Amino acid sequence: MDQEYNDRIEAINFALEHDDPEGYQKYTDVLPSFHAKYGVHKNANLRFSYARSINRPSFFEIVPYSIINEDYKEKGNPDLKHTVADNLDLRYEFFPKSSEQFMVGMFYKKLKNPIEYGLLNEGQDTYYKPMNFGNATNLGVEVDVMKYFNWFGIKANYTYTHSSITTEKRIMDGNDVKACTQTRPLFGQAAHVANLSLLFKSTKYGWEGQIAGSYTGKRLSDISNWYDDDIWEDGYMQLDASVEKSFKNGISLFAKASNLLDTPLLRFIQSGPRTENVNSERNNGNVIERKEWHGQSFMLGIRYKL
Repeated sequence: MDQEYNDRIEAINFALEHDDPEGYQKYTDVLPSFHAKYGVHKNANLRFSYARSINRPSFFEIVPYSIINEDYKEKGNPDLKHTVADNLDLRYEFFPKSSEQFMVGMFYKKLKNPIEYGLLNEGQDTYYKPMNFGNATNLGVEVDVMKYFNWFGIKANYTYTHSSITTEKRIMDGNDVKACTQTRPLFGQAAHVANLSLLFKSTKYGWEGQIAGSYTGKRLSDISNWYDDDIWEDGYMQLDASVEKSFKNGISLFAKASNLLDTPLLRFIQSGPRTENVNSERNNGNVIERKEWHGQSFMLGIRYKL
């Protein structure tokens, strides 16, 4: 135990002896915003808004650390820039009743220096680190609906996002490494995201419950600096359920179940020239990088309100 402790102290001391033990970031941004609302008819509005916002790097992201994880060596980036986003939104909203709504909207986002995580080759090592690869745009549509039929209700929403960023890549040309560019979606941005909830509530009998399903489409998980070598995360569905029974004495019993479908998390590299000779498990021609099952979880409980 003492030896392990001493090793950790030495590692920390070594980390502190960096060429740049101190650092700071200083920037000034003007963040204008504008919002307009127009009453189309009773309980219905048309909204338009513009806003500029920023996303600062976290403290940990800009620290020049380097650690070894199970998969890759991880590294901070003191040169990481903050993100500036210009946002345009147009939305129609209608509220037939206090517990009902229908909304449809369009959005556009222009992002300068979005922060993404990728794999970077430095000498013989590969590091996983936050980086700015360039400027990006997101545009899309979204729909949100909630409707109740006495004790039963439905809540659903769907978002489609077209995301685009063009970055520099490397590609093999015979025995030579050449530079090229490739257009791709933003890191972590799925084109399709949908949620559907079936709700029921009986105040008279003290029952309340929900069955909720969600879908997240295919998205980039890790960015590579090689052409067509990014790691993707396959689309997946999740199903959760909950029910609660309340009694007049303030006691309530509840049950929750999460991840009922236990859909595996599937990470892969898309099929192409760089993977055609890879001898590995495949899914729809793509090379599987990782496949995980997180399992289901169940909870039973009791509450008491004073």
